[in-house]
Formats: sequence, structure tokens, C-alpha cells
Amino acid sequence: MRRPQLPSSMWWSINSHYHGWLLRQLPARAEHALDVGCGTGALVRELAARVERVDGVDVSARMIERAREKSRALSRVRWLLGDVLDGDLPLRPDGYDVVTAVSSLHHMPLRPAMARMAELVRPGGTLAVIGFYRRSTLSDHVVSAIALPAYAAVGAYRAAMGRGGKLENDGMPVQDPTTTLAEIRAAAAELLPGARVRRCLFHRYRLVWRRPS
Repeated sequence: MRRPQLPSSMWWSINSHYHGWLLRQLPARAEHALDVGCGTGALVRELAARVERVDGVDVSARMIERAREKSRALSRVRWLLGDVLDGDLPLRPDGYDVVTAVSSLHHMPLRPAMARMAELVRPGGTLAVIGFYRRSTLSDHVVSAIALPAYAAVGAYRAAMGRGGKLENDGMPVQDPTTTLAEIRAAAAELLPGARVRRCLFHRYRLVWRRPS
């Protein structure tokens, strides 16, 4: 969903809106986290307040540069420029207690990326994704129509509270999704047994998978 043409004071970050849900998926004891497609590092900074060590990876040099600039005071964060599918990327060889991805999975081939992220989850750990899907059904379009006035309503409330006009993801590379929600659910059923995939407002879905201990 593209941002409606609203006054800039009413803009807000849809991706950041779902950070609270992602943080609630953290295992009870999480020491190491990985954020795939970290952008300017907004979620990484929130994870760093709860997890001992956090790696943020992104293929955009500009995003990694901005993330470093915004996070100079954080000593427990490592920024990695590269593709998570690259086997030479210096990720933790023993994996992570939690792997997150916010609106980044659709920038990669679905099944290889989903399998790679699952591979990086330690036993007992969690994969939590906020993803972007291609609208293909009547229900997709109905939800999208509802999302437009909902975005404006939230923007008006945030502006009234003095919290409008903040876009943590502003300037990030944009790519339209090519996979439908049905295709995403089919891939998850195949590669992530027991995963839960739920449609969200604002043209997003939530995916959570716990790797067996």
C-alpha cells in the first residue's frame, strides 16, 4: 500500500507500527538476534535494548551507513553489508535466538530466503516476519480499501499527540511484492512446519515460527 496523499504531519511508518508485535515474539531467553533487511536500523535499536547482541544486515550501503550514523552509541550491534543468502556473509555460525524481517522478504526469492532464515534460527528460537504480499483476491482488495482511511485516522491521532510526520523507513529501496498471500502460506507450510501466517491491515502479513528445541 502506497502512502495516501496526506499532509506530512500525518505521515507515519507502517513498518515501525508492527515492531511491538515483533518484540513480543522474542523467546524468554534471547542472547543473539538478527534483523534481515535492517534498513536504517530502527528495529535493531529496539532489539538491542532487550538482547545481548544484535546483527543487522542489508544489501543497501546507504541504509547501512544511515543505520551506523543513528546508532553510534550502541556497542552491542554489528552492521553487515550484504545479502543474507550469501554463504560468505559473516553471520554467527551457531545461529540466532531470534531472526526478524520487516518488509524485506519480498525483495528476495521467497523459498530460498525463507529456508535460509529458518536455517539461521537456533533450536528453541523464533523466526518473526512482517511481510508484504501481492493483492490477488477480493478479500485482499477489501482489506486494502479499509487500510486507506485507517492510515489517515492513525495519522490524525499521531499528529494530534505531536508524534506525526515520523518515517523511520523513509528513503528505503522500494519494490512491489510478486508473491500472493496464498503462495506465502504454501511456502511456510512446506518449509516451516507449524508456522502461523496471519493477514494484517496495511497490506502486511505476520509470520511466526518456533524452531523445535
